[in-house]
Amino acid sequence: MVTPRTAATRTRVSASTYFVLVAAALAVTFAARIPAQDKPAPAPVPPAGVQALPVDLFTTKNFYLDRQYWTDPRYVRCNTPRQLTDMWTANRVGQWGDCKLDREVAKIVTPYAYKTAGEHYAALMAEAQKTGGPTVHTRQTLPNWDGRYRRGAPGEQWIWGRNLQTATMISLLTPEYQKRMVQHNFHEVVNNSPQWNAAFCYPEGLMRWWAQFSLGGTIEVLTTPNQVQFLSGIADNLLRKVHVGQKHVQQVPQWYGETVGFWNGNTLVAWTANVQGWTLSHSMFEFSSAMEIVEVFRPSADGKTITVEATFYDPEAFTRPLHAVTPWELDSGPDDPNARHTFVECRVQSTIVNGPDGRPTQLTFVDEGYVDYFGRPWAQNWEKHFEQGWERPE
Repeated sequence: MVTPRTAATRTRVSASTYFVLVAAALAVTFAARIPAQDKPAPAPVPPAGVQALPVDLFTTKNFYLDRQYWTDPRYVRCNTPRQLTDMWTANRVGQWGDCKLDREVAKIVTPYAYKTAGEHYAALMAEAQKTGGPTVHTRQTLPNWDGRYRRGAPGEQWIWGRNLQTATMISLLTPEYQKRMVQHNFHEVVNNSPQWNAAFCYPEGLMRWWAQFSLGGTIEVLTTPNQVQFLSGIADNLLRKVHVGQKHVQQVPQWYGETVGFWNGNTLVAWTANVQGWTLSHSMFEFSSAMEIVEVFRPSADGKTITVEATFYDPEAFTRPLHAVTPWELDSGPDDPNARHTFVECRVQSTIVNGPDGRPTQLTFVDEGYVDYFGRPWAQNWEKHFEQGWERPE
Protein backbone atom coordinates (compact mmCIF):
# COMPACT_ATOMS: atom_id res chain seq x y z
CA MET A 1 0.00 0.00 0.00
CA VAL A 2 1.46 3.33 -1.04
CA THR A 3 1.55 5.96 1.67
CA PRO A 4 2.14 9.72 1.52
CA ARG A 5 5.76 10.72 1.44
CA THR A 6 7.45 12.93 3.98
CA ALA A 7 8.85 16.29 2.92
CA ALA A 8 11.28 18.62 4.61
CA THR A 9 9.76 22.03 5.10
CA ARG A 10 11.26 25.40 5.69
CA THR A 11 9.58 26.87 8.76
CA ARG A 12 9.61 30.50 9.73
CA VAL A 13 7.77 30.92 12.99
CA SER A 14 6.73 34.16 14.59
CA ALA A 15 4.14 34.96 17.20
CA SER A 16 1.75 36.21 14.55
CA THR A 17 1.99 33.04 12.43
CA TYR A 18 2.11 30.44 15.21
CA PHE A 19 -1.64 29.83 15.26
CA VAL A 20 -1.74 29.27 11.50
CA LEU A 21 1.23 26.92 11.64
CA VAL A 22 -0.54 24.84 14.28
CA ALA A 23 -3.29 24.26 11.72
CA ALA A 24 -0.64 23.37 9.15
CA ALA A 25 0.90 20.89 11.56
CA LEU A 26 -2.46 19.20 11.99
CA ALA A 27 -2.90 19.03 8.25
CA VAL A 28 0.46 17.39 7.54
CA THR A 29 -0.25 14.51 9.90
CA PHE A 30 -0.52 12.50 6.72
CA ALA A 31 3.27 12.56 6.44
CA ALA A 32 3.50 10.41 9.59
CA ARG A 33 1.31 7.61 8.28
CA ILE A 34 2.62 4.09 8.62
CA PRO A 35 4.40 2.41 5.69
CA ALA A 36 2.93 -0.81 4.29
CA GLN A 37 4.25 -4.20 5.34
CA ASP A 38 6.02 -6.45 2.83
CA LYS A 39 3.71 -9.29 3.87
CA PRO A 40 0.09 -8.95 4.99
CA ALA A 41 -0.28 -9.04 8.76
CA PRO A 42 -2.32 -11.91 10.21
CA ALA A 43 -6.01 -11.14 10.65
CA PRO A 44 -6.65 -9.73 14.15
CA VAL A 45 -8.57 -12.02 16.47
CA PRO A 46 -11.99 -10.73 17.66
CA PRO A 47 -12.44 -10.08 21.39
CA ALA A 48 -13.55 -13.00 23.51
CA GLY A 49 -17.19 -13.85 22.92
CA VAL A 50 -17.37 -11.90 19.60
CA GLN A 51 -17.73 -13.73 16.30
CA ALA A 52 -16.41 -11.96 13.22
CA LEU A 53 -18.76 -11.34 10.28
CA PRO A 54 -18.30 -13.28 7.01
CA VAL A 55 -17.07 -10.02 5.49
CA ASP A 56 -16.21 -6.64 6.98
CA LEU A 57 -14.72 -3.30 6.00
CA PHE A 58 -11.19 -4.76 5.99
CA THR A 59 -11.90 -7.90 3.97
CA THR A 60 -14.60 -6.76 1.55
CA LYS A 61 -14.02 -6.52 -2.18
CA ASN A 62 -16.94 -4.11 -2.59
CA PHE A 63 -18.41 -2.38 0.46
CA TYR A 64 -21.46 -1.26 -1.56
CA LEU A 65 -22.66 -4.87 -1.55
CA ASP A 66 -22.44 -5.20 2.25
CA ARG A 67 -25.37 -3.03 3.28
CA GLN A 68 -26.83 -5.81 5.42
CA TYR A 69 -23.77 -5.52 7.69
CA TRP A 70 -23.26 -1.74 7.84
CA THR A 71 -25.23 -1.29 11.07
CA ASP A 72 -23.50 -4.21 12.78
CA PRO A 73 -20.60 -2.95 14.96
CA ARG A 74 -18.51 -5.89 13.80
CA TYR A 75 -18.44 -4.56 10.24
CA VAL A 76 -15.77 -2.06 11.32
CA ARG A 77 -14.52 -4.40 14.05
CA CYS A 78 -16.22 -2.47 16.84
CA ASN A 79 -14.25 0.73 16.28
CA THR A 80 -15.58 4.22 16.94
CA PRO A 81 -15.39 6.76 14.08
CA ARG A 82 -12.44 8.43 15.77
CA GLN A 83 -10.60 5.12 16.10
CA LEU A 84 -11.12 4.55 12.39
CA THR A 85 -9.77 7.95 11.41
CA ASP A 86 -6.72 7.44 13.66
CA MET A 87 -5.89 3.88 12.57
CA TRP A 88 -2.94 4.75 10.36
CA THR A 89 -1.35 7.25 12.72
CA ALA A 90 -1.91 4.90 15.67
CA ASN A 91 -0.44 1.91 13.75
CA ARG A 92 -3.49 -0.27 14.44
CA VAL A 93 -5.00 -0.74 10.99
CA GLY A 94 -7.61 -3.50 11.08
CA GLN A 95 -7.43 -3.99 14.84
CA TRP A 96 -10.55 -4.61 16.91
CA GLY A 97 -12.00 -2.01 19.23
CA ASP A 98 -14.14 -2.40 22.35
CA CYS A 99 -17.49 -3.89 21.30
CA LYS A 100 -19.02 -2.81 24.63
CA LEU A 101 -18.20 0.88 24.12
CA ASP A 102 -21.25 2.70 22.77
CA ARG A 103 -23.76 5.48 23.40
CA GLU A 104 -27.47 4.92 23.77
CA VAL A 105 -29.45 6.10 20.76
CA ALA A 106 -31.79 7.90 23.18
CA LYS A 107 -28.85 10.13 24.12
CA ILE A 108 -28.19 11.05 20.48
CA VAL A 109 -31.67 11.69 19.08
CA THR A 110 -33.92 14.56 20.06
CA PRO A 111 -36.11 14.23 23.15
CA TYR A 112 -38.72 16.46 21.51
CA ALA A 113 -41.65 15.57 19.24
CA TYR A 114 -41.11 18.43 16.79
CA LYS A 115 -40.79 17.30 13.18
CA THR A 116 -39.10 20.42 11.82
CA ALA A 117 -36.90 23.22 13.05
CA GLY A 118 -39.59 25.73 12.15
CA GLU A 119 -42.12 23.95 14.36
CA HIS A 120 -39.59 23.78 17.20
CA TYR A 121 -38.69 27.47 16.91
CA ALA A 122 -42.37 28.50 16.75
CA ALA A 123 -43.10 26.54 19.94
CA LEU A 124 -40.26 28.29 21.77
CA MET A 125 -41.51 31.63 20.48
CA ALA A 126 -45.03 30.84 21.74
CA GLU A 127 -43.57 29.96 25.12
CA ALA A 128 -41.85 33.36 25.28
CA GLN A 129 -45.01 35.16 24.22
CA LYS A 130 -46.96 33.65 27.12
CA THR A 131 -44.91 35.83 29.48
CA GLY A 132 -44.97 38.95 27.32
CA GLY A 133 -41.95 38.14 25.20
CA PRO A 134 -39.90 37.89 23.21
CA THR A 135 -37.70 40.12 25.36
CA VAL A 136 -36.33 43.22 23.67
CA HIS A 137 -33.06 44.04 25.41
CA THR A 138 -31.28 47.37 25.50
CA ARG A 139 -27.57 47.75 26.18
CA GLN A 140 -28.46 48.30 29.83
CA THR A 141 -30.57 45.12 30.19
CA LEU A 142 -28.59 42.83 27.89
CA PRO A 143 -27.06 39.77 29.60
CA ASN A 144 -23.32 40.19 29.98
CA TRP A 145 -22.00 37.17 28.09
CA ASP A 146 -18.97 38.89 26.57
CA GLY A 147 -15.85 36.81 27.01
CA ARG A 148 -14.18 33.59 25.92
CA TYR A 149 -15.56 30.15 26.69
CA ARG A 150 -14.30 26.58 26.47
CA ARG A 151 -16.53 23.63 25.73
CA GLY A 152 -17.03 21.24 28.63
CA ALA A 153 -18.44 17.73 29.14
CA PRO A 154 -16.20 16.05 26.54
CA GLY A 155 -17.50 12.62 27.46
CA GLU A 156 -21.00 13.62 26.34
CA GLN A 157 -20.08 14.90 22.87
CA TRP A 158 -21.14 12.13 20.48
CA ILE A 159 -20.35 14.42 17.52
CA TRP A 160 -16.66 13.98 18.38
CA GLY A 161 -17.03 10.35 17.30
CA ARG A 162 -15.31 8.92 20.36
CA ASN A 163 -18.08 7.51 22.56
CA LEU A 164 -20.26 5.59 20.11
CA GLN A 165 -19.91 2.71 17.70
CA THR A 166 -19.59 3.62 14.03
CA ALA A 167 -22.56 1.33 13.38
CA THR A 168 -24.70 3.30 15.84
CA MET A 169 -24.03 6.51 13.93
CA ILE A 170 -24.73 4.82 10.61
CA SER A 171 -28.04 3.46 11.93
CA LEU A 172 -29.31 7.02 12.38
CA LEU A 173 -28.68 7.99 8.76
CA THR A 174 -30.91 7.57 5.72
CA PRO A 175 -29.83 4.94 3.15
CA GLU A 176 -28.04 7.43 0.89
CA TYR A 177 -26.11 8.96 3.77
CA GLN A 178 -25.34 5.54 5.24
CA LYS A 179 -23.68 4.74 1.93
CA ARG A 180 -21.70 7.97 2.01
CA MET A 181 -20.43 7.36 5.54
CA VAL A 182 -19.35 3.78 4.74
CA GLN A 183 -17.63 5.08 1.61
CA HIS A 184 -15.81 7.60 3.78
CA ASN A 185 -14.82 4.89 6.28
CA PHE A 186 -13.52 2.54 3.61
CA HIS A 187 -11.33 4.96 1.70
CA GLU A 188 -9.97 6.68 4.78
CA VAL A 189 -9.22 3.48 6.68
CA VAL A 190 -8.56 0.77 4.09
CA ASN A 191 -7.09 2.84 1.27
CA ASN A 192 -5.34 5.38 3.52
CA SER A 193 -6.84 8.27 1.56
CA PRO A 194 -8.21 10.67 4.19
CA GLN A 195 -9.73 13.86 2.81
CA TRP A 196 -9.59 16.09 5.85
CA ASN A 197 -10.96 19.60 5.43
CA ALA A 198 -7.95 21.24 7.04
CA ALA A 199 -5.45 19.30 4.94
CA PHE A 200 -6.87 20.65 1.71
CA CYS A 201 -8.11 23.98 3.09
CA TYR A 202 -11.68 23.07 2.23
CA PRO A 203 -14.43 25.10 3.91
CA GLU A 204 -15.18 23.84 7.40
CA GLY A 205 -18.95 23.68 6.99
CA LEU A 206 -21.54 24.25 9.72
CA MET A 207 -21.38 20.90 11.53
CA ARG A 208 -17.66 21.36 12.10
CA TRP A 209 -18.66 23.92 14.75
CA TRP A 210 -19.48 20.93 16.96
CA ALA A 211 -16.40 18.86 16.04
CA GLN A 212 -13.64 18.33 18.58
CA PHE A 213 -10.65 20.12 17.09
CA SER A 214 -12.17 22.54 14.57
CA LEU A 215 -12.54 25.35 17.13
CA GLY A 216 -9.00 24.92 18.39
CA GLY A 217 -9.39 26.92 21.56
CA THR A 218 -11.91 29.29 23.08
CA ILE A 219 -15.19 30.56 21.67
CA GLU A 220 -15.34 34.34 21.73
CA VAL A 221 -18.83 35.68 22.51
CA LEU A 222 -19.87 39.26 21.80
CA THR A 223 -23.41 40.53 22.49
CA THR A 224 -25.29 43.58 21.28
CA PRO A 225 -29.05 44.27 21.31
CA ASN A 226 -29.22 43.43 17.59
CA GLN A 227 -27.00 40.39 17.34
CA VAL A 228 -24.92 37.85 19.23
CA GLN A 229 -21.63 36.83 17.65
CA PHE A 230 -19.58 33.66 18.15
CA LEU A 231 -16.01 33.50 16.85
CA SER A 232 -13.49 30.67 16.90
CA GLY A 233 -11.43 28.43 14.62
CA ILE A 234 -8.02 26.89 14.08
CA ALA A 235 -7.81 25.68 10.46
CA ASP A 236 -10.36 28.23 9.33
CA ASN A 237 -12.34 31.03 10.95
CA LEU A 238 -15.75 29.97 12.24
CA LEU A 239 -17.87 33.09 12.63
CA ARG A 240 -21.53 32.75 13.50
CA LYS A 241 -24.04 35.53 14.12
CA VAL A 242 -27.50 35.34 15.66
CA HIS A 243 -29.58 38.13 14.13
CA VAL A 244 -31.95 39.04 16.96
CA GLY A 245 -35.56 39.75 15.99
CA GLN A 246 -34.97 39.01 12.31
CA LYS A 247 -36.24 36.47 9.77
CA HIS A 248 -34.34 34.34 7.27
CA VAL A 249 -33.73 36.18 3.99
CA GLN A 250 -30.75 34.40 2.35
CA GLN A 251 -31.52 32.98 -1.08
CA VAL A 252 -28.23 31.11 -1.47
CA PRO A 253 -26.99 28.44 0.99
CA GLN A 254 -24.19 29.60 3.26
CA TRP A 255 -21.33 27.53 4.68
CA TYR A 256 -22.43 28.34 8.23
CA GLY A 257 -26.05 28.95 7.35
CA GLU A 258 -28.10 31.99 8.36
CA THR A 259 -29.10 32.32 12.02
CA VAL A 260 -31.96 34.34 13.48
CA GLY A 261 -33.13 34.40 17.06
CA PHE A 262 -34.86 36.04 20.00
CA TRP A 263 -34.47 36.48 23.74
CA ASN A 264 -36.76 34.95 26.32
CA GLY A 265 -35.53 36.79 29.39
CA ASN A 266 -31.86 35.84 29.64
CA THR A 267 -32.25 32.75 27.44
CA LEU A 268 -31.28 33.06 23.78
CA VAL A 269 -33.11 30.99 21.15
CA ALA A 270 -31.58 30.63 17.66
CA TRP A 271 -32.66 29.02 14.40
CA THR A 272 -30.12 28.32 11.65
CA ALA A 273 -31.29 27.58 8.10
CA ASN A 274 -30.01 28.04 4.51
CA VAL A 275 -27.05 25.75 5.16
CA GLN A 276 -24.66 24.44 2.53
CA GLY A 277 -24.47 20.65 2.79
CA TRP A 278 -20.99 19.30 3.52
CA THR A 279 -19.19 16.74 5.69
CA LEU A 280 -18.25 16.38 9.34
CA SER A 281 -15.14 14.52 8.12
CA HIS A 282 -12.91 12.17 10.17
CA SER A 283 -14.95 9.01 9.46
CA MET A 284 -18.20 10.68 10.48
CA PHE A 285 -21.19 11.65 8.33
CA GLU A 286 -22.15 14.07 5.59
CA PHE A 287 -25.13 16.38 5.98
CA SER A 288 -27.38 17.95 3.38
CA SER A 289 -28.45 21.48 2.49
CA ALA A 290 -31.77 20.68 4.21
CA MET A 291 -30.00 20.90 7.58
CA GLU A 292 -31.61 23.30 10.06
CA ILE A 293 -30.64 23.72 13.72
CA VAL A 294 -32.45 25.11 16.73
CA GLU A 295 -30.20 26.16 19.61
CA VAL A 296 -31.15 27.28 23.11
CA PHE A 297 -28.49 29.11 25.15
CA ARG A 298 -29.18 29.10 28.89
CA PRO A 299 -26.83 30.93 31.29
CA SER A 300 -26.09 29.62 34.77
CA ALA A 301 -27.05 31.71 37.79
CA ASP A 302 -23.40 32.58 38.52
CA GLY A 303 -22.73 33.64 34.90
CA LYS A 304 -19.82 31.22 34.51
CA THR A 305 -21.49 28.73 32.16
CA ILE A 306 -23.76 28.88 29.13
CA THR A 307 -25.43 25.54 28.42
CA VAL A 308 -26.07 25.17 24.69
CA GLU A 309 -28.78 22.74 23.62
CA ALA A 310 -28.75 22.03 19.87
CA THR A 311 -31.31 20.04 17.87
CA PHE A 312 -30.30 19.05 14.33
CA TYR A 313 -33.01 18.65 11.69
CA ASP A 314 -31.94 17.11 8.38
CA PRO A 315 -34.65 14.95 6.79
CA GLU A 316 -32.38 14.07 3.87
CA ALA A 317 -29.50 12.77 6.00
CA PHE A 318 -31.03 11.74 9.37
CA THR A 319 -33.79 9.26 10.08
CA ARG A 320 -34.88 11.56 12.93
CA PRO A 321 -33.60 14.80 14.45
CA LEU A 322 -30.43 14.54 16.52
CA HIS A 323 -29.57 16.37 19.72
CA ALA A 324 -26.52 17.56 21.68
CA VAL A 325 -25.97 19.50 24.90
CA THR A 326 -22.68 21.32 25.46
CA PRO A 327 -21.74 23.56 28.41
CA TRP A 328 -19.58 26.54 27.52
CA GLU A 329 -17.43 27.37 30.53
CA LEU A 330 -16.15 30.93 30.95
CA ASP A 331 -12.41 31.03 30.36
CA SER A 332 -11.65 34.76 30.39
CA GLY A 333 -13.45 38.08 30.27
CA PRO A 334 -13.22 40.70 27.53
CA ASP A 335 -10.72 42.69 29.62
CA ASP A 336 -8.08 39.91 29.52
CA PRO A 337 -4.97 41.69 28.12
CA ASN A 338 -3.62 38.50 26.52
CA ALA A 339 -6.76 37.05 24.96
CA ARG A 340 -6.87 37.60 21.20
CA HIS A 341 -8.42 35.88 18.21
CA THR A 342 -5.75 35.31 15.58
CA PHE A 343 -7.33 35.49 12.14
CA VAL A 344 -6.76 32.22 10.30
CA GLU A 345 -5.82 31.78 6.67
CA CYS A 346 -6.10 28.11 5.82
CA ARG A 347 -2.82 27.51 4.07
CA VAL A 348 -0.16 24.89 4.63
CA GLN A 349 3.43 25.87 3.96
CA SER A 350 4.04 22.81 1.79
CA THR A 351 0.88 22.24 -0.21
CA ILE A 352 -1.01 18.97 0.26
CA VAL A 353 -2.66 17.55 -2.83
CA ASN A 354 -4.08 14.18 -3.84
CA GLY A 355 -1.18 12.38 -5.53
CA PRO A 356 -1.30 10.11 -8.60
CA ASP A 357 -2.27 7.20 -6.34
CA GLY A 358 -5.30 9.04 -4.94
CA ARG A 359 -3.72 9.54 -1.51
CA PRO A 360 -2.83 12.86 0.16
CA THR A 361 0.72 13.84 -0.78
CA GLN A 362 2.76 16.67 0.69
CA LEU A 363 4.58 18.65 -1.99
CA THR A 364 8.05 20.12 -1.49
CA PHE A 365 9.59 23.19 -3.07
CA VAL A 366 10.95 21.03 -5.94
CA ASP A 367 7.48 19.78 -6.94
CA GLU A 368 5.29 21.36 -9.57
CA GLY A 369 2.36 23.05 -7.88
CA TYR A 370 4.18 23.81 -4.60
CA VAL A 371 3.28 27.22 -3.20
CA ASP A 372 5.67 28.93 -0.79
CA TYR A 373 3.20 31.10 1.10
CA PHE A 374 6.00 32.76 3.05
CA GLY A 375 8.22 33.43 0.03
CA ARG A 376 6.40 35.95 -2.24
CA PRO A 377 4.74 33.31 -4.44
CA TRP A 378 3.41 35.95 -6.84
CA ALA A 379 6.96 37.18 -7.55
CA GLN A 380 8.23 33.61 -7.88
CA ASN A 381 5.59 32.99 -10.55
CA TRP A 382 6.48 36.13 -12.52
CA GLU A 383 10.18 35.46 -12.35
CA LYS A 384 9.74 31.85 -13.46
CA HIS A 385 7.42 32.51 -16.39
CA PHE A 386 8.23 36.03 -17.59
CA GLU A 387 11.71 37.03 -16.41
CA GLN A 388 13.90 34.12 -17.47
CA GLY A 389 17.37 35.40 -18.42
CA TRP A 390 16.78 38.92 -17.13
CA GLU A 391 19.49 40.81 -15.34
CA ARG A 392 18.42 41.71 -11.81
CA PRO A 393 19.88 44.33 -9.45
CA GLU A 394 21.59 43.05 -6.32
